[in-house]
Amino acid sequence: MRAEGKKPKQIADALNAEQIPTPMDYLYQRENKVNPHASVHLWSSSIVLRILGNPIYIGTLALMKTTTVSYKNHKRIRKDSSEWLMRENNHEPIITMELWEKVREIEASVSRGKRDKIGELAPLSGLLYCDSCGSKMRQVGSANRKYMAYMCGYHNRFGKGCCTTHYIRRPLIEQYILMDIQDMIEKATDEEKAKEEFLKRKHGVLDAQNSSDKKRMQKATSRIAELDNLIQTVYEDKVIGKIPEEVCISLLEKYQAEKKSLQAECAEYKKRSEMQQQDEKDVDEFIARLKSYAGATELTRQMCLDLIEYVTVDDLNKDDKSRPREIHIYYKLIDKELADKHNALM
Repeated sequence: MRAEGKKPKQIADALNAEQIPTPMDYLYQRENKVNPHASVHLWSSSIVLRILGNPIYIGTLALMKTTTVSYKNHKRIRKDSSEWLMRENNHEPIITMELWEKVREIEASVSRGKRDKIGELAPLSGLLYCDSCGSKMRQVGSANRKYMAYMCGYHNRFGKGCCTTHYIRRPLIEQYILMDIQDMIEKATDEEKAKEEFLKRKHGVLDAQNSSDKKRMQKATSRIAELDNLIQTVYEDKVIGKIPEEVCISLLEKYQAEKKSLQAECAEYKKRSEMQQQDEKDVDEFIARLKSYAGATELTRQMCLDLIEYVTVDDLNKDDKSRPREIHIYYKLIDKELADKHNALM
């Protein structure tokens, strides 16, 4: 359900409606007992989130998740997930890694989505940003829902003193984005050409530079091996008395400095190579997602969550209404991510 874009509260409500016991209740039910630790035996958002973030379902056992305040204070505190000890392939997974990664992506998305008064979740909810102040745009409209639009969140909350309206009708922005996605899908039909274009869009590194990096890394690796031999020779010559100590020290310092510099270069080349490989995987995944929506004629919430990272919208120029508005669509996997989910300018 989370992979389909449903919020933890919605998942909890659905589980409660189906009268599915909570994990702790189920544990006690297996022993024909009543859970004494809870007065309300219902699912909540916190329980759902705890399950969604537990890697045990992909076969990974997370250990050392808590610690004590000190050796005097034995109060248990939860560690950050980066400090957990992870034992992979500990047992048979019950969900696929693809599903796990999909949920992680949704959790990291800039959009949590907000339903309106009648319970509708707009496809672009939480994905639109004002390009002037960076705040999220809010959906506004008439009571009969005949005129629905988006406007700058800061302007909506604090007035024109903070930002201009950036008003844009919802059908217009949705149609524009759908057309852009359809164009991207059309490009993906020629997979090789699309991959080349998306890779350039993602990192802007030319194949010639990648080839140059490989040659430089090979040359640097070869030179490091030569330096190792030279260093060993200097030591041997010093031991048998062929060269004085001050010459030995001078040569060693020179060789070690050159070796250290070359090792740093190799590490940088390797890092760029790994990034290139990851970029190619990301582009392949993006093309696969595009192809899954081939023939789409309607912008859906799931499509937006799968393809769009965020969108920025500029304001309408009242002095020159003929000037086209700038709407920038940033796609997942090939465009930059937001540093701050609450502000696109950070």
